[in-house]
Amino acid sequence: MTGGAVPASQTVSITSSSGVLGYTATASSTGNWLNVATPVSGNTPGTLTVTVNPAGLGAGSYPGTITLTPSGTGASPLAIGVTLNVSGAGSPAINSGAIYNASGYQAKLAPDTVFVIFGSNMGPSSIQVASAPNYPQTVAGTSVTFTPAAGGSAVPANMVYTVAGQIAGLLPSSITPGTYAVRVSYNGLASAPQNVTVVARSFGISAANSAGNGTAQATIGNVNGGISLTRFAAGSVSFNGYDWTLTPAHPGDTIVLWGTGGGADSANDTGGTSGDQTAAGDFKVNVGARQVTPTYAGASQGFPGLWQINFVIPSDMAQDCFATVQVSAGGELSNTVIVPIAAAGQTTCVDPTMPASVMSKLDAGQAITVAAFSIAKLTQTAPTAVTQETASGAVFSYTAAQWIMQNSGPSFGYCRVYDRTFAVGGIDPAAPTSSLDAGSKLPLSGPNLPAGFGLGTIASTYGPVYGNSPSSGTLTGGTYNLSGTGGSGMGAFSTSTVFPSSFTVTNWDSITSVNRSQPLTFNWTGTNFDRVAVVLSTAVTAGGTQHISTINCTIPGSLGTYTIPTAALAYLSPVAATGTSFGGFSVQAISTPGTFTANLTKSGTTDLGVFGANLGYSKNIAVQ
Repeated sequence: MTGGAVPASQTVSITSSSGVLGYTATASSTGNWLNVATPVSGNTPGTLTVTVNPAGLGAGSYPGTITLTPSGTGASPLAIGVTLNVSGAGSPAINSGAIYNASGYQAKLAPDTVFVIFGSNMGPSSIQVASAPNYPQTVAGTSVTFTPAAGGSAVPANMVYTVAGQIAGLLPSSITPGTYAVRVSYNGLASAPQNVTVVARSFGISAANSAGNGTAQATIGNVNGGISLTRFAAGSVSFNGYDWTLTPAHPGDTIVLWGTGGGADSANDTGGTSGDQTAAGDFKVNVGARQVTPTYAGASQGFPGLWQINFVIPSDMAQDCFATVQVSAGGELSNTVIVPIAAAGQTTCVDPTMPASVMSKLDAGQAITVAAFSIAKLTQTAPTAVTQETASGAVFSYTAAQWIMQNSGPSFGYCRVYDRTFAVGGIDPAAPTSSLDAGSKLPLSGPNLPAGFGLGTIASTYGPVYGNSPSSGTLTGGTYNLSGTGGSGMGAFSTSTVFPSSFTVTNWDSITSVNRSQPLTFNWTGTNFDRVAVVLSTAVTAGGTQHISTINCTIPGSLGTYTIPTAALAYLSPVAATGTSFGGFSVQAISTPGTFTANLTKSGTTDLGVFGANLGYSKNIAVQ
């Protein structure tokens, strides 16, 4: 059997050299694909119909046997061997864990959700799209069923489109929450089942990159009659007969999030809507550290499976180019996206740490190249006392999504929270894609450094990174110069920074643990620095995953004191100071970094180039 077609039934003639002979026919096969139809018992001469049902079989050869047993003669049974050859092209397969909400890419589905399935041999080589709003249950030979794991009748999905490696369908509103075995059938062949969880509501927010992360594909109701899209920088684009306005959002704007998975709405199965379900679904929108009740949460008229969540950005919301947005519905959280929020009157979102050109590249989904180097003197006071002096850095390349993720999260004053969970031994989702070669050695000069000192290359999973450790007591207040002649990835550069003269956290020793229910205050003194950086992090390893929560604060050095609020501390996990799960705490003085631009070997220049100097303290610390 090849090409995805199920073999037609075959009629076999049965005769006997000794005249009329009674017989009984039976079939057996690996995978139970072989069957004999009536007459199962008969007399010679006669006929026997043989059918094949290869549903659920993967590619390969499957043996079978048809046995004819003579009746009343004492003659031996006759066994006839049959082989079914299933080619890969004829066997649909779902990739492991590859059934998702089509907008947010979360694994849980809800009634009235457009879902996607990734796999192989699930449809024709060219995409075939069904016509809305009355989606059929089969398109170009592809269909999908959801069968209750606890038993019961299969629920057919409505098909949106099909192609060999990816299909999309609409889960009907009639399906009830539970665990379901999902099967894809194509031209009579069925895939092996894969379980998926269906809940009452699991909203997925559409993103500009169609991957469920990064900038939201959201509109602003009060801009250009709603024909607008939230972006970092101002612009316009013509699409589908409309001129769309591109702009960051502003406090007081009405934002419309689009997506799927809001929950059952039988009217929407064919493009209608039952109206607002904000209260019924307990819909909430988390914008940064704020929670907002939507003004509307319901299915969108004319589009099966499409939902919209309308909400107003609080008028007192602070500017935040990387404000995270997440929807809670029925107790389930959506994916997290970004809505850039600019100050009133700004047409481009302004972030003090990066130029406007970076914002434009993020809108275009382009990679960001960051050359970041630093010299640091860090005294660890617990669990053991030790002072380390280092010079390190790298030239990293980030995808737009990675860079956005690294710079986003709920913000609290001068602090931002970055919270993530990933597999033990896996890679942080905000980690860079690669690092570039900037030369074999980067010369570093300054007070107390010996002649010829420099940063050498160190191999890493990303590519080359750079580092060296000066002798203890080397780094001191003054100007340090870093340069490079260039390498295969980045060209020559030169920059400098000023190392702080002194820095003391005056209540450092008294901070022995963190109580998440109480604000955390620290005080400092010192000279020759501009900012104070605080990092407070917890790491918990359990069940094959690691959950890391990090509070990053960058505070004007002139303040002399700062308090991290309990709302930020609440993101930390309760941990001990040491062990598999632990907490870390550092406070460092930072001078204004030197900046530079270097040419990239392939094309363009670095988007950010910084050389900073840090002086401070760290410790492992318990969080309760």
